[in-house]
Amino acid sequence: MAVREIRKGLSLDDVLLVPQRTSVTSRSDTRLDTSLGRGLDLPIPVLSANTPWCTGARMAEAMARRGGLGVVHRMQLAEDQAAEIAAVKGATVGAADDGGGTRPAVDSAGRLLVAAAIGVVDDWRDRARRLVQAGADALVVDVAHGHADYVVKAVAELRAHFPDTCLIGGNVATAAGTRDLIDAGADVVKVGIGPGGICTTRIVAGSGVPQLTAVLDCAEEARRSGVPVIADGGIKAPGDVVKALAAGAHAVMLGSALAGADESEARLVEHDGHRYKVSTGFVTYGMRLTLKRARGEKVTRDELDEYTPEGVEATFAHTGSLAATLRPFLGGLRSGMSYSGAHDLTALHERAEFVQVTPAGLAESRPHALHRADQLPLDYAAEASG
Repeated sequence: MAVREIRKGLSLDDVLLVPQRTSVTSRSDTRLDTSLGRGLDLPIPVLSANTPWCTGARMAEAMARRGGLGVVHRMQLAEDQAAEIAAVKGATVGAADDGGGTRPAVDSAGRLLVAAAIGVVDDWRDRARRLVQAGADALVVDVAHGHADYVVKAVAELRAHFPDTCLIGGNVATAAGTRDLIDAGADVVKVGIGPGGICTTRIVAGSGVPQLTAVLDCAEEARRSGVPVIADGGIKAPGDVVKALAAGAHAVMLGSALAGADESEARLVEHDGHRYKVSTGFVTYGMRLTLKRARGEKVTRDELDEYTPEGVEATFAHTGSLAATLRPFLGGLRSGMSYSGAHDLTALHERAEFVQVTPAGLAESRPHALHRADQLPLDYAAEASG
């Protein structure tokens, strides 16, 4: 191959946001609402991931009640996924009860918003039809490498058959992939190849783009057409949400970060007096064999050995209710916006300035006096009443 200059790719950990002069006097002065188009207006810029250990009907309903959007996973029979969509659309709206001032995410008829993931092989056409009929507000094309000819063609076909449904295409990590999905008819582009908390694509396939660079590149291209992007993966702490949005994303997708919540699909277990939630086996079996298991069919060892997973099964610390799990992420986002002098996400996009940090700078950013406190059991939260 010809010798080329190798471009540098940055992850979310490689940068910090430079504090700006601000007129924001309180975190409560910030607005978190975002719009993904075609009626998908969200009070908070957060989607729960379309993984079988994160989002089913219960998580999707809870997300919408708190202003976000749940993407019901496709690792199940089409009729079961459609039933989960219908359950969310038929749920009583209610109101967020976490004291965070958020309002539910609802459609024009006042029903909770919900999205559904689909693939582009096997039963995808029939599945898409069932999901739209069940009331899905958005179809999320769930493919690891979204910049593939068959994916682009499928997006174009979905656009033709469902002109009024919000279509989210992905996943991609380049401007070219973003452009091709937009040209095919995607209303929103989902960005991220390999940054997920249990993903091993970059190790197994040696492919991907560090997430900050991917979001910057894809958002810049999408901006030319007025199309929003979703940053999917790489979110380990509240500050990562701020950075991903500042890089140009209109929303973030959280998977591992929400998997420990009561409402997630992950299985709750107890071990040595601690509570955990564990992934459901999809990483081990893959899509085809997972559906075979769902139909009650036996999976042979030979079939399993032929599958090369691009992820690992995981255990997540139990984090309590979704409201409690989301709270630090939303609080961190509001704080980060105030440091950038941004009252809303549009202002964050306009005002954000990044500085690249060295490994020493990253270490400096972490708490580094903890060894002094670890010798004593300090739990001041126990003093709080209620």
